[in-house]
Amino acid sequence: MTEEQSKIIMEWTVFPLAESRSKALIAILTPPLAMVVIYLLMQSWLWAGLGFLLLFSSEFPFFLKSRYTFDEQGVTMKRGGVTIVRKWEQINSHYPDKNGVLLSPFAKQTWLENFRGIYLQYGRHREEIMAVLKDRIKQAEPEKNEEINKNETEPK
Repeated sequence: MTEEQSKIIMEWTVFPLAESRSKALIAILTPPLAMVVIYLLMQSWLWAGLGFLLLFSSEFPFFLKSRYTFDEQGVTMKRGGVTIVRKWEQINSHYPDKNGVLLSPFAKQTWLENFRGIYLQYGRHREEIMAVLKDRIKQAEPEKNEEINKNETEPK
């Protein structure tokens, strides 16, 4: 066992396509059906193809396996040849929902966290993930939150 492997706290893989047959069927059938509907309405293969591409590209992550790793340094997400790494110090809050948890670099909710945060899908490991996050992510103190919020709202 190498030194790098000993630092891993938790590692899991999520493959949404294989986890739910009904969602997989919907994800596979929706783009071609939408393409046919668009063609019938617009009488243009150009618009039909564009509609297909937009729908397929929006659901593309559903077709890829995602590998998540918690280690001593932080969080790593690997999906489709892309690796995203966040250190524990960079994560100031987290927001769980039914499918996963959003790790945010901001102390309070803001519209930017969807672009700067990292979303981890639970798969079948919700309780373990939330336990690790509770231990690792220290919520900002109220005084610190007020200072951060004040700085964000002041005009520059």
